[in-house]
Amino acid sequence: MRILVISDSHGSYRDWIKVIEKERKTGFQAFIFLGDGEDDYMIAMRNVVGTDTYRIRGNNDYNRSIPYTSVVDIGQHRFFLCHGHTFDVDHGLERLENAAAQNGCHAALFGHTHCRHYSFSNGIHLFNPGSISLPRGGEPYSYGIITDENGKLDFFHYDV
Repeated sequence: MRILVISDSHGSYRDWIKVIEKERKTGFQAFIFLGDGEDDYMIAMRNVVGTDTYRIRGNNDYNRSIPYTSVVDIGQHRFFLCHGHTFDVDHGLERLENAAAQNGCHAALFGHTHCRHYSFSNGIHLFNPGSISLPRGGEPYSYGIITDENGKLDFFHYDV
C-alpha cells in the first residue's frame, strides 16, 4: 500500500496536480492532506476520484467543519493527523508524540513547519512531508509517500 501525503500548499494547486499525475503512474491507495490549502484541496481532489482521502484543517484554513486533528486507520495502522500548530511543533514534538500515543497510533503526521521531518520515538513514527509550495530553510518543494509492505511502515520525502 502507498499513501500520498501533502501539506502547506497555500494556494498552489498546480503543484498538487503535478504530484498527483506523477504518483498516479506508480499508484497510491490513500491520500492525506495536512492543512493550509483548503481551496487547493477542493480543486486537486477532482484528480483523485476513487482514492480514500483524509484531511485536517491548518491554521490558515477557515472551514470550521474540518477538524484540527483526526485519528484514521489505514491498512493495519492507526495514524494521528494534525497540522501541528495546536501542538506547538515549531518548538518540539513531545506534545504531538504524546497525543499519538494516547490515541494508540503508530504514526503522527503533521505539517505547519514547512520543513521535512522523520523520526521514530517511543514506538511512534513522526513525519512531516514538508511544504509543496513554500518550503523553509532552503529545502526543496516536497511531499511524502508512506508505504506499508507486509505491515512495515516506511516514510519517504520526494521533491516536487
